[in-house]
Amino acid sequence: MRKNSKENFKSLTAPTSSVWHNPRRPWTDVAYALAGASRPASKYARLKYVGEMHHERYLLKYVYKEIKKFGWKYPHIMFPILLTELAVREATMSDLCRRCNGKGWIPTGYKKIDCFSCEGSGVLKKTDKFRAKYVRINERNWRGTWRTRFRQHVLGIFDVLEFEIEEALRKRL
Repeated sequence: MRKNSKENFKSLTAPTSSVWHNPRRPWTDVAYALAGASRPASKYARLKYVGEMHHERYLLKYVYKEIKKFGWKYPHIMFPILLTELAVREATMSDLCRRCNGKGWIPTGYKKIDCFSCEGSGVLKKTDKFRAKYVRINERNWRGTWRTRFRQHVLGIFDVLEFEIEEALRKRL
């Protein structure tokens, strides 16, 4: 593990007997580095890398305000809220399939069958159809207008936060 790796955020969680809980930095150093980042970047890091779910509400409000600054016309009144939820969950949650826990198969007692949710891959596929259904618009409208906006502008908010976290770790650790 590199000295300035984001894996060092594991030191902020309670120590476990797991092999994977082996950060090179003590939690005080990591907390000091996060103190040098902005509040949204710090909360984002704690939500994504440490799993502190109580920071999700703050991050949802922050991303919602950032999306509203774009001044887009929305298909319906709930759209910016749903777009915010979709973006935060895509940026912070795991891609592993929850039904099969990333194995790609489900035991039935007699034999193993491919997972229906992830189609045997172990990873959830984030398709345009799923995203369009989540924000309650038709798939053609999503592909025509919102897919590019979502990828470039909305997920770009998280790219800025990731960059800020990397800078804080580089400067402080």
